[in-house]
Amino acid sequence: MGPEDYRRRFRSCGRNVTIAADAMIEHPEVMEVGDNVTIMRGFQMMGRPKICRIGSHVTFYPNCFIQGSAGRFIIGEHVEFFPGTYISLGDWETSFVEVGHHCHFAPNCVLYGWGGLKISDYCNIAAHTVFATVGHHDEITDRPMALTGEKAGPITLEEDVWVAANVTITANTRIGRGCVIGANAVVTRDTEPMGVYVGVPARLKRMRS
Repeated sequence: MGPEDYRRRFRSCGRNVTIAADAMIEHPEVMEVGDNVTIMRGFQMMGRPKICRIGSHVTFYPNCFIQGSAGRFIIGEHVEFFPGTYISLGDWETSFVEVGHHCHFAPNCVLYGWGGLKISDYCNIAAHTVFATVGHHDEITDRPMALTGEKAGPITLEEDVWVAANVTITANTRIGRGCVIGANAVVTRDTEPMGVYVGVPARLKRMRS
């Protein structure tokens, strides 16, 4: 299927939507696409989310990969996904990925929506960040963890958060408004607004104010 075929098959399609010739979208009929959206080479989207909205001025740089049939996948306006971004939406009714406006994701970020991932407006995500809303049932010991199914919980980033490179954020975690998460940190609990957090596990170093 070529770029013009996708534009015709989208549930709705705005103006100036550019799609690379080698892009692959399994279910374009579910997608609502805004104006000035760019989908570059190597883009793949597999699965059928029930709600799928891509806002205006959104760019998927080369080799972004999305999969899953979640309850919803919603991207606000002025969002950039740099090369190699991987988004696993999840396959449950309760699974979702929502990204607010004016956010960017540097190369090779990993977003899991199984437990529900909400990234609010004006968030800045550096390279190799992992949002781990899903994992294994380590509390089950009578069979291999690979056979226990998914164990999931939500992650929420409030507005104006900066996550530096190589950070992992675990399930059941809320990052407060205006926080900075230092490089290589592992966030395992909620943070206070306007805090700077570093380390493994991440601890409050100072307040921005």
